[in-house]
Formats: sequence, structure tokens, C-alpha cells
Amino acid sequence: MKSFLFTVCVFLIGADIIYASNDSTAVNPWKLGWIGTLNGSQATYRNWSQGGVNTVAVTGGTRFTAKYAQDRFVLDHSTSLKYGRARLNGNVGRKTDDEVRIRNQASRQFDNPHYSLITQLNFDTQFYEGYDRAYANIISKFMAPAYITETVGFAYTPEKNLQFNAGLSLKQTIVADTLLSPRYGLKDGTNFRNEGGVSLGFRISRQVMTNVSYSGSADTFTNLLRPVSSTVVKMNNDLVGKINNYLTTNIQFAVIFDDNVTKKLQVKQVLSVGFSYTTL
Repeated sequence: MKSFLFTVCVFLIGADIIYASNDSTAVNPWKLGWIGTLNGSQATYRNWSQGGVNTVAVTGGTRFTAKYAQDRFVLDHSTSLKYGRARLNGNVGRKTDDEVRIRNQASRQFDNPHYSLITQLNFDTQFYEGYDRAYANIISKFMAPAYITETVGFAYTPEKNLQFNAGLSLKQTIVADTLLSPRYGLKDGTNFRNEGGVSLGFRISRQVMTNVSYSGSADTFTNLLRPVSSTVVKMNNDLVGKINNYLTTNIQFAVIFDDNVTKKLQVKQVLSVGFSYTTL
């Protein structure tokens, strides 16, 4: 199965890139985008009767997108990087956000442009060490864990910026530090697991009102050798409000269910206001 999916992916991407590059009539097939953000907060208290804790927090992020479209071939790429830390009352700084997220999709449209054959290659990890709530034990590191997913399937795009997809997938879980392997469902002393299964996905982006935009995604992975109740589910939601050309406010809400890690629902919510710069 692995060899078959890999061969199909290489064939589809390679054949379509060659086809597109030989068409000299295409005009501006590339669309690039980049945005950088820097958010921070600081609070200092001295003899304040109502109390309070001195706080410094900084979060930085960047997102790069590239889209190549020519005839029936479309190649989409996005890289999202985030990292944030906070220091409370002069104590050791703690991580508040950490993300390395790379998405690639190549698609070939059918005669009906709403339907297409797709291949995807996705990668997820984090930059820095993460600790438990007591700040006593390390529970994550760079490449511990990391997830790579390859998918071959079909997509339905009823309108611009809205897509549903489904396909056969391979998923690799990497835990570079074997001391953390059991935490992410790997056997003691091992740092790699390969799974085959079925994936479903959903993508949407909308301008919900003037200067306010929303983007969301949902992805599932069902291992064919495990019960459906063990399906991994990941949902991401971002609401961005533009104050002016350089200031924005952002609300992130993410949910993960992965019983390889915990049977409890994982939830992340971040509210930030700060500087943003867009180019390309």
C-alpha cells in the first residue's frame, strides 16, 4: 500500500508539473503571500492594593502561502510558524504557543472543476520543549512528536475557499526522544510508527464582516486496524480582526482528540492583539 501511494503521488505531481511548465500561454500562474505577526503584553504592579502579578508575554508568528494554478493543475503550499513565551512574577519563562505546520496539496481537476484528484503531504511538530502543568517534566520537544501524513484521494470544491476531501492515507509518528515514546502511543525504545488509514478533511475561509476574517479546518485520520472510535480528530479556527494596516486582534481555538496521547479532549484558546505586517 505504501509503495502504491508513493508511486501515484510522484506520478501525478510530476506529470502535471511537466504538463503545466510546457504551456507557454499561462500568465502569472503563481500567487504568493506572507504575513508576520508580533504580539506582546506587559503588566507591572507595585504597592497595588488590588493585587496583581508582574507579567511579560511575547508571541511571534509567520505564515507563507504559495499557489500555482495553470489549466486544470493546482499546487497549494502553506507554512505556519508560531512561538510564544510568558514570564510571571520573574519566574522561569513558560511556553504559551508553539507550532510548525506545513501543508502541501497538488490537485488535478476533472471536467467539472468542482471535483478533483488530489495528493497531499503534511507535516506537524513544534520548536521547543514543553512541560506539564507542574512544570516538572518535559512532555514534548522538537520532533517529539512529529507527524507526517501522505494522502491520495478526491476533493469537492463547491465554491472558492471551501473544500471537502477524502482519501487513503499513510501517517508516520516520529518521537526523536525515546523517553517520550510511550506518551505518544509508541512502544518503549522506539521512535517511529507507520499507520495506514482513511482521511477526511474540510477547509474554509470567509470574510465575515468588514476587516474581520475567519479560517477553519478539520481533519480526521482513521487507522484501518483500530476501532472507528479511535479516529484522530483535529480542528483549528482562527478569527482575525484588522484594526488598521499594522494592528490586528486574533482569536485561535483548536481542539484535538487523539487517544494515542490521552482519552481527554485537548483544547487550546489564544486571544492576542499586536503588530502584523503583510507583503507579497
